[in-house]
Amino acid sequence: MDPLTTNIISSLAINYFSDFSGEIVKNFFKKAIKEKPEIEEELKTAKSSYDFEKIFKEATGIIDASANSDEIKVFGGFLSALKGIRFNHGSGKVLIQDSVLNAPVLVTGGSVKSSGSTFIGENTRLESSGTKISVGEGCSIYIGGSSQIIQN
Repeated sequence: MDPLTTNIISSLAINYFSDFSGEIVKNFFKKAIKEKPEIEEELKTAKSSYDFEKIFKEATGIIDASANSDEIKVFGGFLSALKGIRFNHGSGKVLIQDSVLNAPVLVTGGSVKSSGSTFIGENTRLESSGTKISVGEGCSIYIGGSSQIIQN
């Protein structure tokens, strides 16, 4: 990524993602630019927050998060992607509660040879193009090892 793009990301995106570090934001856009190189040029010519939001929507086609041996927590979140969302617990933990995940395809759980776990807590909705899982108050779903839920 060239220095101009890095500066644009640092100034615009860090305000947009105020809860995330600059490095996380840069890595997000590196992945997006790798998939769609035209995003880098669009960032260079962005003049307003409206322009940036439009670019961000292009870049959020897929959310792919892996806990590896650590932990991912989504509490009170709303995640929406144009193509798909995947949470892989690996040998770590994924905790999702009081949240809504929405995408045409959702994959939640482990991959082959995973030893971790995913916990989907109360007041959570997992919505795909053809399915909807609602976890009510006082309820939860536990997914362990290489098990997963695939919704499409």
